Amino acid sequence: MFSTVPILHRLSLLSFALLLTAQGCTFLLPPPTGKGMESFPLPGVPITIRYQPADRSTLPLIKESIMQALPRVTRWGRLIHPVTVIVCPDHDSLERAVQRHGYRWLKAWATEETIYLQSPRSWLVLSRKRFLALVTHELTHVVHYQTAGLRASRSTKNDPLWFREGLASYTAGQGSRRYSRKTLRQKLHTHPSFNPLSPTKKEIQKNQQLLYSAAHHLVTFLIEKFGEEKIRKLLRHIAEGNSFDQAFEKTYGTSEKEMKKEWELRLAQ
Repeated sequence: MFSTVPILHRLSLLSFALLLTAQGCTFLLPPPTGKGMESFPLPGVPITIRYQPADRSTLPLIKESIMQALPRVTRWGRLIHPVTVIVCPDHDSLERAVQRHGYRWLKAWATEETIYLQSPRSWLVLSRKRFLALVTHELTHVVHYQTAGLRASRSTKNDPLWFREGLASYTAGQGSRRYSRKTLRQKLHTHPSFNPLSPTKKEIQKNQQLLYSAAHHLVTFLIEKFGEEKIRKLLRHIAEGNSFDQAFEKTYGTSEKEMKKEWELRLAQ
């Protein structure tokens, strides 16, 4: 479990900028104070936006997207701990902040209490619908982590990427951005070594569309067959201290591997 009270330090904007460059996604950065910070409360949980002055104009869009996303993401659980949204001025500053380099498609990164967000001001192509989907996706991660009692930095073994990203993609309604079932089937056929249950680091970096599409369709399959309540039950089992494998079998009465076989048969239809 993680601390319910974030440690707050008083830092200048310059100190914040230096920390944003140096720290990774595992750690919460201390929020700046003064004119470079704006916060607003939400019922039951405060959400604080931290930004540089040049990004002040993006706050209405960010606030609106958060408010619209909350009803969607809280179907899986509630936000228990404060959430901080750090607006990174551009893509390079986002990569530095989360210590993920070479991921040109990356627009945001979430931990259990923090969302790092590339400023919409620096997007080449921006639409409200796409931005809302991104915010919903990242907030789903936060609710996922908090409901299951997970730390983002330690969730790899107990929270596989296919489930984490698939659930976020499903909740955000990003199916139109993924391969269709037919195209996914063809892509998997041409990449026989690719295993959506355990992708390699290189596959995550270079085959983002294949990975996220497989994850999206896997979770969609689970929900269409067993319903949304099973997802909530799975997260509760993890919060009780079960490993993901144990929680999955307790929830669905089968293993991940067996589920994958059944999904592949459906995909082939």
